[in-house]
Amino acid sequence: EAYGVIWGRSYVRDDNGTIVYDIDSNGIPRAQNGPNVILGKGVAPITMGWSNTINYKNWTMNFLIDGKFGGNISSGTNAGMVGRGQHKMTVDGRENGLTVSGIDGATGQPFTTTVQPSDLDSYWGRISGIAEEFVYDADYIKFRQVSLGYNFPKSILDQTFLTSARLSFIGRNLFYLSKDVENIDPESAYTAGNAQGLEYYGLPSTRSYGFSLNVKF
Repeated sequence: EAYGVIWGRSYVRDDNGTIVYDIDSNGIPRAQNGPNVILGKGVAPITMGWSNTINYKNWTMNFLIDGKFGGNISSGTNAGMVGRGQHKMTVDGRENGLTVSGIDGATGQPFTTTVQPSDLDSYWGRISGIAEEFVYDADYIKFRQVSLGYNFPKSILDQTFLTSARLSFIGRNLFYLSKDVENIDPESAYTAGNAQGLEYYGLPSTRSYGFSLNVKF
């Protein structure tokens, strides 16, 4: 396969794409663990960037916007949150139960049932182990960097031993203009090696601010 594909556990589905469940002795539907299949591309095929510099009198502003498109990310963070009932998708049914529809694996027939609030931990625990549920589009556009600099005029520098001086404010990893994946940084990865497109409790990129002073004499 292509370099960097994401390989993991899938749902079992019928010919119409409906999820197949095992229903245990307590009536709790548990999604069947399907085979390992290719779930996405861990390496984005499209990378773009736009950098521009604007000059006005003694001021200079430069910015960089970049993005990646067409890749995917498998989120261990979201899977763990679902397994512990901390993800927003697990809120439904906390009071009156969760309605679940699918195919009964034992009979091959459609069913609809209500999972009681006391049984939701068991229901979501099985879902959290199916990687297909937690593979997302990793597309993003990010305002990566901006710098604003001021070049001191010659009229000021003539009174000093300096021939030029520039003071700049610099901000990096500022914010996402758009991203598709929820709760996590789409650039997260727990390895810099071949296992791309895999995230597991990754910290977001650090936003930083600073100043730069460049002088010549």
